[in-house]
Amino acid sequence: MSTMMMISRRTLLASSALLAFSPVRAATGGPVYRDARAPVADRVKDLLSRMTLEEKVAQMCSMWTSKGKILNEDGSFSPEKAATALPHGLGQIGRPADTFGNKRFFKGDWFRDVEETAPLVNAMQRYFVEKTRLGIPALVHEETAHGYQARGATIFPIPPALGSTWDPELVEQVFSTVAKEARVRGVNVALSPVVDLMREPRWGRMEEFFGEDPYLVAQMGAAAVRGQQGPRPLGKDKVFVTLKHFVHGSPEGGLNKAPADFNERTLRENYLVPFAHIIKTSDPAVIMPAYNEVEGVPAHASRQLLEKTGRERLGFKGAYFSDYGGIEELAKAHHVAADMDEAAILALNAGVDADLPDGTVYARLPALVRSGRVSEAKIDAAVARILAMKFEAGLFENPYVDPRRVKRETNTPAAIALARKSAEKALILLRNDGILPLDPNAKMKLAVIGPNSVEAMIGGYSGENDRKVGVLAGLRAAAGPNLTIEQSDGVWISQPDAKGEHGMMAIMKPVPDEENRARIAQAVEVAKRSDAVLLVIGDNPQITREAVAGPGDRNSLDLFGLQNDLVDAILATGKPVVTLLLNGRPISVNRLAEKANALLEGWYLGEEGGNAVANIVFGKANPGGKLPVSIPRSVGELPAFYNRHPSSAGSYVEGKRGPLYPFGHGLSYTSFDISAPRLSAPEIGRTDAFWVEVDVTNTGKREGDEVVQIYIRDEVSSVPRPVLELKAFRRITLKPGEKRTVRFDLTPDALAFWNIDMEWTVEPGAFTISAGPSSAVLKSSKLTVRA
Repeated sequence: MSTMMMISRRTLLASSALLAFSPVRAATGGPVYRDARAPVADRVKDLLSRMTLEEKVAQMCSMWTSKGKILNEDGSFSPEKAATALPHGLGQIGRPADTFGNKRFFKGDWFRDVEETAPLVNAMQRYFVEKTRLGIPALVHEETAHGYQARGATIFPIPPALGSTWDPELVEQVFSTVAKEARVRGVNVALSPVVDLMREPRWGRMEEFFGEDPYLVAQMGAAAVRGQQGPRPLGKDKVFVTLKHFVHGSPEGGLNKAPADFNERTLRENYLVPFAHIIKTSDPAVIMPAYNEVEGVPAHASRQLLEKTGRERLGFKGAYFSDYGGIEELAKAHHVAADMDEAAILALNAGVDADLPDGTVYARLPALVRSGRVSEAKIDAAVARILAMKFEAGLFENPYVDPRRVKRETNTPAAIALARKSAEKALILLRNDGILPLDPNAKMKLAVIGPNSVEAMIGGYSGENDRKVGVLAGLRAAAGPNLTIEQSDGVWISQPDAKGEHGMMAIMKPVPDEENRARIAQAVEVAKRSDAVLLVIGDNPQITREAVAGPGDRNSLDLFGLQNDLVDAILATGKPVVTLLLNGRPISVNRLAEKANALLEGWYLGEEGGNAVANIVFGKANPGGKLPVSIPRSVGELPAFYNRHPSSAGSYVEGKRGPLYPFGHGLSYTSFDISAPRLSAPEIGRTDAFWVEVDVTNTGKREGDEVVQIYIRDEVSSVPRPVLELKAFRRITLKPGEKRTVRFDLTPDALAFWNIDMEWTVEPGAFTISAGPSSAVLKSSKLTVRA
């Protein structure tokens, strides 16, 4: 590590002294923007009045740190290069923890060491604060989809797994930890959460979403915002959030960046719901437009979407930051701009405030202002929003972080325990004939077979963590002395990268069929000499991912490659088979749903996944996760989300349409009874609130969790309404024989919808209120709304 990458105690003390006596902390006698006691609006106004046009536009630009324009060959910061590349300052630093594009990348080293990022950020901030004319510090953004994407940070389960917990309080705890681990390294903007809907399982980006239902995603997304950003103004251990992507929808063919075909009603009733809820309740700082077309217009060029819908109708007051390269694609992909000048004009006029990752398009804005093609007032408005974030975060008073805190506050024992807890709560028991849980102290031979049985499957947008635990390691650590384990890969899904792993940035290389058939034959022999088989299959981040380093979308929902051949061969041995799916999207596993003795859905479970699987398989923990998405029987039944309209019912020649496993489904090692819902009154007015009560009883012999789900159906309405709509849920823990009454207080909004005149209203008439453990197992009561 070079001296440029290190900060000694003496250097830190010198920096503290500098901050104590420099104009950064001047409270009187200096510019208003330097006065920490002045209102933010006044500080912004004063600073804007002092800025040149070039300095303003610099605040609208970012720089992806690892690209090398401001770094030395060893990855350290170069003030000399910065003086040339960034003479007017910079709005934000992009992803300083990663080394993508840097020489270290070619060695397979994707991220900086745990203690390197904070000194690098300090060095960059020191340049901006001390060497630029006005001393404006930079925002620092990083990816935080399910953990801070860096080396050594805690890796939590991916968003579909967090959605499977149906536990907003747990999700808030997870993202609070994520925020602390990012902020201590100098990060102040998180590029998460993703609050799009998981409705196109062919699309590789499904692993970034919490679920298919607008209400569930809204609750999980709001929890992620509370955890990372908290209430405004921004706390010292918090980061500004970025809601994204506004609005993805369901891209045509499941192809990344393809147009999303929906109308205004579908947009309002479904895809905008999480954004609207979070804007109203949690005041997110940033929203990121989607790459794709929304109602026929690319999101980065849509004033209708960003200004009319986002700001005027939903009330968003924060900043719009472009997706990486999103402004360039107005010319390169969408062909709505002839060149980058036109792309810059379109995005600015639509309301995009910052150009990520490298500001190459918005760098053209000064010339466009001088030629009369762009209004400087629009630039002032965008810069004001960005500067307000910097003042709110306290960056002018405290631009530096203490690198000594990083190691002791990253991946702490408490964070590791939370990673294991969230993975345990995420695991979903889809099927069980009684084989689970296995006795870890029994005298038996267990075959652990499958391509995902050894490597810790952590998913895309993950950092690196040397203590991550795969399934085999977790099982071996938890098994008693009489239980022996033998492992076989069975098949490979793809060729491993240089580090022997299957990360999302590596190019997917296929495996020859003859090699995999040899592996299947070997796995069969292992299964034959065992008493039971744990089959660990699914996806890996090379075949289903955001399509950036090659294809990442699928035209099938089946298991990839020869995994189905492996399934058939193992089932043919006649041995009891427990199957664990580790994947980033729903997979159609019809044969396993029919023939496996037990079936678990795990998604990608993060660094503690192996230990969590062992605790579930051996019964130390009781599964209580529920599906946040419907699992279709085949790709031909898409779309498969549960809250369909009544007219979509029907049968194919091949049989009746219906999910392989329904939304909200999940079993337990115990059993529960949920009563029919009791209502506060059988009849209410259109503006009345009401409550729903249900009794939940653990009728089994083990303590366990149940998720009580409340759905409504508007029986007759001015426009068709879904057959079911989730409106409330709660995850509870009950001891054997314990009974608890759970109450849900609902407002008129639970019954309201956009009527035939596109007015948000409650229409009088009959409603069915249902309660149960899934969308397919419900008990109901009737509610009448008076005219």
